[in-house]
Amino acid sequence: MPRESRAPSLVHRRNFLKTAGIAGTVGLAGCTDSLGGGGGNGSGNGSGGGGNGGETTIEYWTLFGGGDGDAMEKMVDQFNESHDNITINRQRLPWDQYYDKLYTALTGGNAPDLAVIHASQLAVYQDVLQPLGDLVSDDTSSAYVDSIWQQVQLGGDRLALPLDTHPIGIYYNKSIFEEAGLDPESPPSSAQEFTDACNAIVSETDKQAFSPTPYGPGELLRVYLAFLRQAGGQLLTDDKSQAAFNNETGVAVAEYFSNITGKWEWDRPEMADNRWEKAFYAGDLAMVANGTWFYGPANDQDFEFGMFKPFVYPEGDQQYTWADSHSLALPMNPDRSEAKQQAALEAARWLTQETNVWGTDAGHLPASQSILESDELRQSDVWNKTLSTFFEMADNDQLAYVPRTENIDTYQERLSDSLAEIYSQQVSPQKGIQQAAQGVNDALNQ
Repeated sequence: MPRESRAPSLVHRRNFLKTAGIAGTVGLAGCTDSLGGGGGNGSGNGSGGGGNGGETTIEYWTLFGGGDGDAMEKMVDQFNESHDNITINRQRLPWDQYYDKLYTALTGGNAPDLAVIHASQLAVYQDVLQPLGDLVSDDTSSAYVDSIWQQVQLGGDRLALPLDTHPIGIYYNKSIFEEAGLDPESPPSSAQEFTDACNAIVSETDKQAFSPTPYGPGELLRVYLAFLRQAGGQLLTDDKSQAAFNNETGVAVAEYFSNITGKWEWDRPEMADNRWEKAFYAGDLAMVANGTWFYGPANDQDFEFGMFKPFVYPEGDQQYTWADSHSLALPMNPDRSEAKQQAALEAARWLTQETNVWGTDAGHLPASQSILESDELRQSDVWNKTLSTFFEMADNDQLAYVPRTENIDTYQERLSDSLAEIYSQQVSPQKGIQQAAQGVNDALNQ
């Protein structure tokens, strides 16, 4: 998942709900079987099989492509092979069209039975997702890592089952480290070590040292949030009514971004889609901030890579990294039968609790406690190279999620655009943060 898909940016949830014509929820009282924690055997037909011994087909929408898409396809095949009375029909939509098409399906009354929703998007879709309520038992909640489980709850509603968390770390090319005279087996673990490593790469090689984005302007926000939280700052006020980064701390992080392409010359002040990802693959970029999903592509290169925690901001005395989570939710559909609803819940439970594939093949950090503790995952190459480090950060409560609002995409875009101007030397950090804060405040108060 190179980028986070965006929901319709100007859709207000109440207007969304009115447009969709969805006023009620599928009745919960008649659903007597609550979903408990899985036993990890991948078998069982679930409580949502066909009503009279027939087969229930679940329409399942995902946005996963590449290695993520292959892993999800494998998981769905495993589910279908192990269930006699439930079949998942997986439909993959392009990530950059996914939320628009999901919105169109919801307003047109053609919602899927099960859909992937980022935890960051739950506030946008809260009123059109089936609250799980008593359908999800206490056993189910305890089956997931608590900090991840909290991210699928909003306003007292249980809205989805968490599939993973996908934080960012800093990936590095061990060959470039060697060329710069650095120890490739001892990556930076402090701000000073990181600065020294970047300077050594610039002075001793012809490579670029570091980029906080792999793909484009939109991803600059991830490292900005991580560094801001490391310095004790936050993105929005506690009530999420206005920007909270238009201060000395927020400007200082922006100045760090500006120095990367300016004073320090760790990177070029050039914004172009996927420039940094391509440079990393080509062996021209030593370090890049990227997420769990980058394990597969990095592992396919003809050089050895490493990954370390991004706790490298000089003014930071706290340890945080950006993160989001994929979750599986049931879009509201008044015409969905009780049997199909139970089948969709069983599919969500199984996909999130009964298979290691999302970790071993896709490289994401599973939300399931039992999967995280499984020998298959702990003995895998991906665990040794990346997931053990990501797990340490998750286990130590070091994940920073973007504050969720109904217009999250609009306010994120306003900040990302200003960060791109700062990074590309088009505007000073002070002015850039001022205009970013104004844009965020306008978005929040629309």
